[in-house]
Amino acid sequence: MIIDAFAHILPKSFMQILSAQYPTEQLRELAADPNISDLENRVRMLDKFKIDKQVLTLARPSIWLNMPAEILLPMTRAANDTLAAVARQFPDRFIAIGTLPTLTEEFLPEFDRCLAELGMPGIQIFTNIEGKPLDDPAYRSFFAKAHSTRTPLWLHPQLRPEWPQEYLLDKIFYWPVDTTLAQSRLVFSGIMADYPDLRIITHHMGGMIAHFFARIKGCYEIRDSFPQAKFVTLPKDIAEYFRMFYADTVLNGSRNAFACGYEFYGADRIVFASDYPYGPENGERWLKETLSQVRKARLTQAKKAQILGGNLQRLLDKEC
Repeated sequence: MIIDAFAHILPKSFMQILSAQYPTEQLRELAADPNISDLENRVRMLDKFKIDKQVLTLARPSIWLNMPAEILLPMTRAANDTLAAVARQFPDRFIAIGTLPTLTEEFLPEFDRCLAELGMPGIQIFTNIEGKPLDDPAYRSFFAKAHSTRTPLWLHPQLRPEWPQEYLLDKIFYWPVDTTLAQSRLVFSGIMADYPDLRIITHHMGGMIAHFFARIKGCYEIRDSFPQAKFVTLPKDIAEYFRMFYADTVLNGSRNAFACGYEFYGADRIVFASDYPYGPENGERWLKETLSQVRKARLTQAKKAQILGGNLQRLLDKEC
Protein backbone atom coordinates (compact mmCIF):
# COMPACT_ATOMS: atom_id res chain seq x y z
CA MET A 1 0.00 0.00 0.00
CA ILE A 2 1.20 3.51 -0.87
CA ILE A 3 0.15 6.30 1.48
CA ASP A 4 0.93 9.98 0.98
CA ALA A 5 1.65 10.95 4.58
CA PHE A 6 1.67 14.77 4.36
CA ALA A 7 -0.65 16.56 1.93
CA HIS A 8 -2.63 19.76 2.43
CA ILE A 9 -6.21 20.89 2.06
CA LEU A 10 -8.46 23.78 2.98
CA PRO A 11 -12.14 22.78 2.75
CA LYS A 12 -14.42 25.36 1.13
CA SER A 13 -16.81 25.15 4.07
CA PHE A 14 -14.06 26.18 6.48
CA MET A 15 -12.87 28.93 4.14
CA GLN A 16 -16.34 30.45 4.31
CA ILE A 17 -16.46 30.24 8.11
CA LEU A 18 -12.99 31.70 8.53
CA SER A 19 -13.53 34.44 5.92
CA ALA A 20 -16.49 35.70 7.92
CA GLN A 21 -14.52 35.74 11.19
CA TYR A 22 -10.90 36.44 10.27
CA PRO A 23 -10.18 37.28 6.62
CA THR A 24 -6.48 37.55 5.81
CA GLU A 25 -4.27 37.83 2.74
CA GLN A 26 -3.09 34.25 3.34
CA LEU A 27 -6.69 33.04 3.24
CA ARG A 28 -7.39 34.98 0.05
CA GLU A 29 -4.34 33.40 -1.60
CA LEU A 30 -5.51 29.93 -0.63
CA ALA A 31 -9.06 30.57 -1.82
CA ALA A 32 -7.67 31.46 -5.26
CA ASP A 33 -6.15 27.98 -5.63
CA PRO A 34 -8.86 25.55 -6.80
CA ASN A 35 -6.71 22.49 -6.10
CA ILE A 36 -6.55 23.19 -2.37
CA SER A 37 -10.16 22.09 -1.92
CA ASP A 38 -11.03 20.05 -5.04
CA LEU A 39 -11.56 16.49 -3.81
CA GLU A 40 -12.53 14.99 -7.17
CA ASN A 41 -9.32 16.21 -8.79
CA ARG A 42 -7.34 14.98 -5.79
CA VAL A 43 -8.77 11.49 -6.18
CA ARG A 44 -7.87 11.59 -9.89
CA MET A 45 -4.27 12.42 -8.96
CA LEU A 46 -4.13 9.55 -6.50
CA ASP A 47 -5.49 7.18 -9.12
CA LYS A 48 -3.09 8.46 -11.77
CA PHE A 49 -0.05 7.75 -9.60
CA LYS A 50 -1.49 4.62 -7.98
CA ILE A 51 -1.47 6.07 -4.48
CA ASP A 52 -3.91 4.24 -2.23
CA LYS A 53 -4.49 6.83 0.49
CA GLN A 54 -3.55 10.37 1.40
CA VAL A 55 -3.26 12.07 4.78
CA LEU A 56 -5.03 15.45 4.78
CA THR A 57 -3.63 18.22 6.95
CA LEU A 58 -5.17 21.66 7.15
CA ALA A 59 -3.40 24.37 5.13
CA ARG A 60 -1.86 26.82 5.61
CA PRO A 61 -0.39 27.40 9.10
CA SER A 62 -0.18 31.15 8.56
CA ILE A 63 -3.99 31.51 8.51
CA TRP A 64 -3.83 31.21 12.32
CA LEU A 65 -1.30 33.99 12.90
CA ASN A 66 -2.51 36.80 15.19
CA MET A 67 -6.01 35.35 15.35
CA PRO A 68 -7.95 36.95 18.24
CA ALA A 69 -7.97 34.73 21.31
CA GLU A 70 -11.75 34.76 21.59
CA ILE A 71 -12.25 33.04 18.23
CA LEU A 72 -9.16 30.81 18.19
CA LEU A 73 -10.76 27.77 19.83
CA PRO A 74 -14.10 28.03 17.96
CA MET A 75 -12.22 28.31 14.64
CA THR A 76 -10.05 25.33 15.59
CA ARG A 77 -13.13 23.23 16.29
CA ALA A 78 -14.74 24.35 13.02
CA ALA A 79 -11.56 23.49 11.09
CA ASN A 80 -11.37 20.01 12.54
CA ASP A 81 -15.10 19.39 12.02
CA THR A 82 -14.97 20.37 8.35
CA LEU A 83 -11.81 18.37 7.66
CA ALA A 84 -13.30 15.25 9.25
CA ALA A 85 -16.42 15.71 7.13
CA VAL A 86 -14.33 16.00 3.95
CA ALA A 87 -12.48 12.77 4.68
CA ARG A 88 -15.78 10.96 5.34
CA GLN A 89 -16.76 11.59 1.72
CA PHE A 90 -13.94 9.28 0.59
CA PRO A 91 -13.20 7.09 3.62
CA ASP A 92 -11.12 4.62 1.61
CA ARG A 93 -8.84 7.31 0.18
CA PHE A 94 -8.36 10.03 2.80
CA ILE A 95 -7.12 10.13 6.40
CA ALA A 96 -7.98 13.38 8.18
CA ILE A 97 -5.59 14.75 10.79
CA GLY A 98 -6.67 17.30 13.39
CA THR A 99 -4.93 20.66 13.82
CA LEU A 100 -4.11 22.56 17.01
CA PRO A 101 -2.75 26.06 16.30
CA THR A 102 -1.65 26.38 19.92
CA LEU A 103 -0.78 23.79 22.55
CA THR A 104 -1.93 25.31 25.84
CA GLU A 105 -4.01 23.28 28.29
CA GLU A 106 -7.16 25.03 27.10
CA PHE A 107 -6.79 23.14 23.81
CA LEU A 108 -6.27 19.68 25.27
CA PRO A 109 -10.02 18.87 25.21
CA GLU A 110 -9.93 19.54 21.45
CA PHE A 111 -7.06 17.05 21.19
CA ASP A 112 -9.31 14.47 22.88
CA ARG A 113 -12.30 15.38 20.72
CA CYS A 114 -10.34 14.97 17.49
CA LEU A 115 -9.37 11.45 18.48
CA ALA A 116 -12.50 10.22 20.26
CA GLU A 117 -15.34 12.03 18.52
CA LEU A 118 -13.96 12.78 15.04
CA GLY A 119 -11.96 9.57 14.71
CA MET A 120 -8.78 11.33 13.69
CA PRO A 121 -5.61 9.27 14.23
CA GLY A 122 -3.22 12.19 14.71
CA ILE A 123 -2.74 15.92 15.25
CA GLN A 124 -0.92 18.58 13.23
CA ILE A 125 1.09 21.11 15.22
CA PHE A 126 3.40 23.93 14.17
CA THR A 127 7.11 24.55 14.72
CA ASN A 128 6.43 27.71 16.70
CA ILE A 129 3.34 29.21 18.32
CA GLU A 130 3.22 32.91 17.46
CA GLY A 131 6.99 32.87 17.82
CA LYS A 132 7.09 30.84 21.04
CA PRO A 133 9.24 27.68 20.83
CA LEU A 134 7.77 24.23 21.42
CA ASP A 135 9.83 23.68 24.57
CA ASP A 136 7.95 26.49 26.32
CA PRO A 137 6.76 25.15 29.72
CA ALA A 138 3.16 26.02 28.78
CA TYR A 139 3.18 23.19 26.23
CA ARG A 140 4.51 20.39 28.43
CA SER A 141 1.02 19.07 29.19
CA PHE A 142 0.36 18.71 25.49
CA PHE A 143 3.45 16.58 24.91
CA ALA A 144 2.63 14.52 27.99
CA LYS A 145 -0.82 13.77 26.51
CA ALA A 146 0.56 12.95 23.06
CA HIS A 147 3.06 10.64 24.74
CA SER A 148 0.57 8.86 26.98
CA THR A 149 -1.89 8.31 24.11
CA ARG A 150 0.85 7.42 21.60
CA THR A 151 -0.74 9.85 19.16
CA PRO A 152 1.28 10.70 16.04
CA LEU A 153 2.02 14.39 15.55
CA TRP A 154 2.50 16.04 12.17
CA LEU A 155 4.99 18.92 12.56
CA HIS A 156 4.60 21.68 9.97
CA PRO A 157 6.67 24.88 9.80
CA GLN A 158 5.02 28.13 10.83
CA LEU A 159 5.92 31.54 9.44
CA ARG A 160 7.53 34.29 11.50
CA PRO A 161 6.93 37.99 10.77
CA GLU A 162 10.63 38.85 10.59
CA TRP A 163 11.34 36.44 7.74
CA PRO A 164 11.86 37.95 4.26
CA GLN A 165 9.02 37.16 1.86
CA GLU A 166 10.87 38.33 -1.25
CA TYR A 167 11.58 35.50 -3.70
CA LEU A 168 9.65 33.13 -1.39
CA LEU A 169 12.71 32.94 0.85
CA ASP A 170 10.48 32.45 3.88
CA LYS A 171 9.07 29.21 2.50
CA ILE A 172 12.08 27.93 0.53
CA PHE A 173 14.68 28.28 3.29
CA TYR A 174 13.21 29.49 6.57
CA TRP A 175 10.59 26.75 6.86
CA PRO A 176 13.22 23.96 6.90
CA VAL A 177 15.26 26.08 9.32
CA ASP A 178 12.32 26.40 11.70
CA THR A 179 11.70 22.65 11.52
CA THR A 180 15.34 22.15 12.49
CA LEU A 181 15.05 24.59 15.39
CA ALA A 182 11.87 22.96 16.69
CA GLN A 183 13.40 19.48 16.74
CA SER A 184 16.60 20.75 18.33
CA ARG A 185 14.71 22.49 21.12
CA LEU A 186 12.63 19.39 21.79
CA VAL A 187 15.82 17.34 22.09
CA PHE A 188 18.08 19.77 23.95
CA SER A 189 15.36 20.77 26.43
CA GLY A 190 14.90 17.12 27.42
CA ILE A 191 11.35 16.75 26.10
CA MET A 192 12.24 13.85 23.79
CA ALA A 193 14.07 12.13 26.67
CA ASP A 194 11.18 12.68 29.08
CA TYR A 195 8.58 11.39 26.60
CA PRO A 196 10.25 8.56 24.68
CA ASP A 197 7.01 7.43 23.03
CA LEU A 198 6.49 10.72 21.19
CA ARG A 199 5.81 10.10 17.50
CA ILE A 200 6.55 13.20 15.46
CA ILE A 201 6.54 13.34 11.65
CA THR A 202 8.66 16.22 10.36
CA HIS A 203 8.19 17.92 7.01
CA HIS A 204 10.93 18.31 4.36
CA MET A 205 13.02 15.35 5.61
CA GLY A 206 13.49 16.97 9.01
CA GLY A 207 14.96 20.20 7.64
CA MET A 208 18.70 20.48 8.21
CA ILE A 209 19.19 17.78 10.86
CA ALA A 210 20.62 15.04 8.62
CA HIS A 211 22.91 17.40 6.72
CA PHE A 212 24.34 19.12 9.80
CA PHE A 213 24.18 16.35 12.37
CA ALA A 214 27.96 16.09 12.84
CA ARG A 215 27.99 19.79 13.71
CA ILE A 216 24.99 19.40 16.03
CA LYS A 217 26.63 16.52 17.87
CA GLY A 218 30.00 18.27 18.11
CA CYS A 219 28.50 21.44 19.59
CA TYR A 220 26.58 19.39 22.14
CA GLU A 221 29.78 17.58 23.15
CA ILE A 222 31.51 20.88 23.96
CA ARG A 223 28.47 22.32 25.73
CA ASP A 224 30.43 22.94 28.93
CA SER A 225 32.32 25.65 27.05
CA PHE A 226 29.02 27.50 26.50
CA PRO A 227 27.14 27.59 29.82
CA GLN A 228 24.88 30.35 28.53
CA ALA A 229 23.45 27.84 26.03
CA LYS A 230 21.69 26.00 28.89
CA PHE A 231 21.93 22.50 27.42
CA VAL A 232 20.24 19.71 29.35
CA THR A 233 22.62 16.78 29.83
CA LEU A 234 20.87 13.84 28.20
CA PRO A 235 21.19 10.23 29.43
CA LYS A 236 21.76 8.81 25.94
CA ASP A 237 23.70 9.77 22.83
CA ILE A 238 21.90 12.69 21.19
CA ALA A 239 21.67 10.77 17.91
CA GLU A 240 19.12 8.50 19.56
CA TYR A 241 16.86 11.45 20.34
CA PHE A 242 17.09 13.05 16.91
CA ARG A 243 16.37 9.68 15.31
CA MET A 244 13.16 9.42 17.32
CA PHE A 245 11.63 11.79 14.75
CA TYR A 246 10.15 10.57 11.51
CA ALA A 247 11.09 12.44 8.33
CA ASP A 248 8.93 12.77 5.25
CA THR A 249 10.13 12.68 1.64
CA VAL A 250 9.03 16.20 0.69
CA LEU A 251 12.31 17.08 -1.03
CA ASN A 252 10.70 17.89 -4.37
CA GLY A 253 12.43 15.03 -6.14
CA SER A 254 16.00 15.67 -4.94
CA ARG A 255 17.70 12.26 -4.85
CA ASN A 256 20.88 13.60 -3.23
CA ALA A 257 18.88 15.10 -0.36
CA PHE A 258 16.95 11.85 -0.04
CA ALA A 259 20.20 9.87 0.18
CA CYS A 260 21.47 12.20 2.92
CA GLY A 261 18.22 11.82 4.87
CA TYR A 262 18.20 8.06 4.41
CA GLU A 263 21.75 7.75 5.70
CA PHE A 264 20.71 9.48 8.93
CA TYR A 265 17.15 8.23 9.55
CA GLY A 266 17.19 4.83 7.85
CA ALA A 267 14.24 3.05 6.26
CA ASP A 268 12.35 2.72 9.56
CA ARG A 269 11.93 6.47 10.08
CA ILE A 270 11.07 7.84 6.65
CA VAL A 271 7.53 8.22 5.29
CA PHE A 272 6.53 9.01 1.74
CA ALA A 273 4.81 12.40 1.37
CA SER A 274 4.16 14.73 -1.54
CA ASP A 275 3.16 18.20 -0.20
CA TYR A 276 0.23 18.04 -2.66
CA PRO A 277 -1.25 20.25 -4.10
CA TYR A 278 1.75 22.58 -3.92
CA GLY A 279 4.39 22.83 -6.58
CA PRO A 280 4.66 23.16 -10.38
CA GLU A 281 2.01 21.75 -12.69
CA ASN A 282 -0.68 22.06 -10.02
CA GLY A 283 1.34 19.91 -7.65
CA GLU A 284 1.61 17.02 -10.08
CA ARG A 285 5.34 17.39 -10.80
CA TRP A 286 6.46 17.20 -7.17
CA LEU A 287 4.14 14.29 -6.51
CA LYS A 288 5.57 12.40 -9.50
CA GLU A 289 9.21 13.29 -8.76
CA THR A 290 8.91 12.45 -5.07
CA LEU A 291 7.57 9.00 -5.92
CA SER A 292 10.46 8.63 -8.37
CA GLN A 293 13.08 9.60 -5.79
CA VAL A 294 11.91 6.74 -3.57
CA ARG A 295 11.44 4.16 -6.31
CA LYS A 296 14.84 4.85 -7.91
CA ALA A 297 16.76 4.80 -4.64
CA ARG A 298 19.21 1.93 -4.27
CA LEU A 299 17.14 0.15 -1.65
CA THR A 300 15.54 -3.25 -1.38
CA GLN A 301 11.89 -3.55 -2.32
CA ALA A 302 11.12 -4.28 1.33
CA LYS A 303 12.67 -0.98 2.46
CA LYS A 304 10.89 0.95 -0.28
CA ALA A 305 7.62 -0.62 0.85
CA GLN A 306 8.32 0.57 4.40
CA ILE A 307 8.83 4.12 3.21
CA LEU A 308 5.92 4.19 0.77
CA GLY A 309 3.35 3.07 3.30
CA GLY A 310 4.47 0.52 5.84
CA ASN A 311 5.99 2.95 8.31
CA LEU A 312 2.91 5.16 8.38
CA GLN A 313 0.62 2.19 8.83
CA ARG A 314 2.77 1.14 11.77
CA LEU A 315 2.62 4.66 13.22
CA LEU A 316 -1.15 4.76 13.01
CA ASP A 317 -1.31 1.47 14.88
CA LYS A 318 -0.90 2.84 18.38
CA GLU A 319 -0.31 -0.59 19.81
CA CYS A 320 2.99 -1.03 17.98
